Amino acid sequence: MTKSKNRLTRLQALMAAAGVDLVAIGPTANMRYLLGYVPHPDERLCLLLVSAERVNMVVPTLNAGDVAAHTDLPLERWPDADGPLPALQRAVSGLSVKRLAMDGTMRADFLLSLLNATTPAETITVEGLLAPLRARKSAEEIEALALAAAQAGRVMQAAMDACRPGLSEAEVAWTVEETFRKDGAEAVTFSLVASGPNGAFPHHHSGPRRLQAGDAVIIDIGATLNGYQSDITRMVFIGEPPADFLRAYEAVLTANERGRAAVRPGAMAQEVDQATRGVLESAGYGDIFIHRTGHGLGLEIHEAPYIMAGNEQILEEGMVFSVEPGVYLPGQFGIRIEDIVAVTATGVRTLTDFDRQLVVKK
Repeated sequence: MTKSKNRLTRLQALMAAAGVDLVAIGPTANMRYLLGYVPHPDERLCLLLVSAERVNMVVPTLNAGDVAAHTDLPLERWPDADGPLPALQRAVSGLSVKRLAMDGTMRADFLLSLLNATTPAETITVEGLLAPLRARKSAEEIEALALAAAQAGRVMQAAMDACRPGLSEAEVAWTVEETFRKDGAEAVTFSLVASGPNGAFPHHHSGPRRLQAGDAVIIDIGATLNGYQSDITRMVFIGEPPADFLRAYEAVLTANERGRAAVRPGAMAQEVDQATRGVLESAGYGDIFIHRTGHGLGLEIHEAPYIMAGNEQILEEGMVFSVEPGVYLPGQFGIRIEDIVAVTATGVRTLTDFDRQLVVKK
């Protein structure tokens, strides 16, 4: 519990500086960050409540035993027959809540119940307090992310091995999900397999289209291991790649390399984006690089920092994020090469070490 207490103490210090009287956290990644545990999320109100005076939880009786096994915080329990409001009122009794910071990712009905119990003058999201804490990963967290990245590499190899003419995107995606599970993943976050013209959709849903000669295949996969996420994208080509595809692939690969090389403490997030974008613009692909260069990674698949134009956030040791330049030609193909990097004291560590060269399946 020492790590959890330290994080809660740091949060309370930030609350005092920001004039926040109460923080309310649902069963989300924010709760897992603060407690090292998150109970089963469902429609029953479950809240971690943090004030200067105390830290406690409101939990449904159904899940209270499990919660008590993972934390020594005081629990206000509520049975289904009573509903959560009496327990919530007990939990906040005696508090003067003028400024409430709520978990922006929790259920809206939890917030409505909390507003009825506290009637604050102002309500804000807690992300402004927690995002800076979560953005700088500890050495322990980075090693957890490295283990998750290594697992994703093993699964990527299985996915590439599965790619062959006649197999559907969904069947390759199932290989991804099955391999992640067999390798010990807690949950599969996504298994994106986009073939041929479907590759031009960056967030394509793997579907019934069957792989065929002449297809470029984007494989973008991620899962949760020990609470931390993985995310990696690599490319397969079915048959002989044409010259225009190879030229685009080399440009994206160079953009990925330049982006990772630009990562260092003291650099701005937008500088990494400029490094990747500059390569693709010079090669004539700037107008089809249609998304930011990257996003933070940790307990959630997308979190701070965001590697994009206009973000002047200074990169600090311990920040972890993706570098994933891509180009997308409607009706033809897409190309994306994604790696996860950690900012070190002197530069960068790439957590995803899976080979970036194009895999050609003939």
